[in-house]
Amino acid sequence: MDNLGIYSLLLLAVITGWILGRLTARGRSSRSRHNRNIFQDYFVGLNYLLNDEPDEAIDTFIKALEINSETIETHLALGALLRRRGKVDKAIKVHQALLARPGLDQSFSDSTRLQLAIDYISAGLLDRAERLLNEVLIEKTDAKWDALRHLITIYQTEKEWERAIDCSKMLLANSAYKREAELRAAAAHYCCEIAEKMLEEGQNNKAKEQIKRAFGFDKSNVRAALILANVEQRQGNFKAAIKQLIKVRTNNPEFVSQILGPLAECYEQLGNMPEYEKLLTNTLHEEPDVSVVLALSELVRKRANDEVAIEFLNDYLTRNPSLTGLVELLRLQIPKADAQVGSNLSLLQEMIDKLLRKKLAYQCNHCGYESKSLYWLCPSCQKWGRIKPLLDVVG
Repeated sequence: MDNLGIYSLLLLAVITGWILGRLTARGRSSRSRHNRNIFQDYFVGLNYLLNDEPDEAIDTFIKALEINSETIETHLALGALLRRRGKVDKAIKVHQALLARPGLDQSFSDSTRLQLAIDYISAGLLDRAERLLNEVLIEKTDAKWDALRHLITIYQTEKEWERAIDCSKMLLANSAYKREAELRAAAAHYCCEIAEKMLEEGQNNKAKEQIKRAFGFDKSNVRAALILANVEQRQGNFKAAIKQLIKVRTNNPEFVSQILGPLAECYEQLGNMPEYEKLLTNTLHEEPDVSVVLALSELVRKRANDEVAIEFLNDYLTRNPSLTGLVELLRLQIPKADAQVGSNLSLLQEMIDKLLRKKLAYQCNHCGYESKSLYWLCPSCQKWGRIKPLLDVVG
């Protein structure tokens, strides 16, 4: 069933439920002219639905239902339905009309303000949404928890990371949200955003403070570990940087390709490349990512020569084929081949390179979004930390 059919059924269910409830409550003896008018408008709206005109149907039902204590929930549902249909301006009018009704019960007032705030967020009117949500927050009703979630959305959009962190802390103080992993992960990333800004300004120690905050929210946050390793490396604390990078390899092995460069630099600074080679060898047994194979091949080449590296690659790729590994093998073999063979191999290498350049390197494990670059916030589903490297596994 397409989206239009789903919306039509939902709209029909909302209105039918209200009409039946209304008429049942009145009883057979009180079938007034008003009821007949409702029935007439109901069938007009139903006709619109049958003709695949849900927007006209919604307009008809809204006009037919006067705002009173019995129709508020229906109006709220219709407003939300309009928003999902992309008719945000109409949704705003419906919810504003509800909010303007005098003597509105507190729970309905909170629900209406929340819905109107969502309308404003959808329309990009973030300042109006923020004012409404802060009103709900000040009144300290149960609706404040939903208000905090929407405020986090606003502050995240506006990159007001400290405010987003403050709202996250308030939510996490509630036992019902204390263990919510997604909320904790997002708060950790807000700290990482601030830390990266500190790094750009050369404020390494302040960046470290932010990473400490991040770990307070999510101790296994891979981004925080990578930033901390970067800070330690900048400050010449190479052993501390290696410790953080190995922590990433252990806790988040899918990010092994992200840590190989910094690891090599740190071990080189310490003059301990044999230990790095040993680490790569162990890693390859645990996580057969071709990036580890290539790093090992480069180490073997520097330690010995091209022939030994070629032998290593050839032996490994014979058992575990990989296009990326084959490109590296060709790169080492082409200079050693005669002119004609070298030309053919170069052509093969170029063709494989073109294939690999089209390959996407990262994927969101929540919505499936794929990209060539690593985003900590998924551009599609807006989830933090859900995009992971796609392992180029040999074999």
